[in-house]
Amino acid sequence: MTARRRRVPRAGFTIIEVIAAIVLLSIGLLAIAGLGVVAAKTTRRGSTQTLASAIAQSRFDSLASLPCNSLANGGPTAGSATVRGVVEKWRVVDGYNVKRLTDTLTVPGRTSPIVYQSVIPCRE
Repeated sequence: MTARRRRVPRAGFTIIEVIAAIVLLSIGLLAIAGLGVVAAKTTRRGSTQTLASAIAQSRFDSLASLPCNSLANGGPTAGSATVRGVVEKWRVVDGYNVKRLTDTLTVPGRTSPIVYQSVIPCRE
């Protein structure tokens, strides 16, 4: 009599399973790399926005320290400056017991300018 051989299942993975695992890992790594690029762009935009707001706040503080009668008395007061590549154009317009400030900042790498506005109350 012939003895029947028992089939013992092999341990390990088939080539199809290995290829499928490599494809899934590659897709995951590409997604993580894409997320890194987006995070870097967002961080860069955030730092330029922070710089622009600091420049505008500095301009508003310096204008607020001046007496109201020296700002936009009889016509608008305007000026411009460039700080760390950011072009700033500011304007003061006379109002009823207030001075309206507008600071327009053009940041490199940004398509539209950033506009900040503030009001200085006049108590003189």
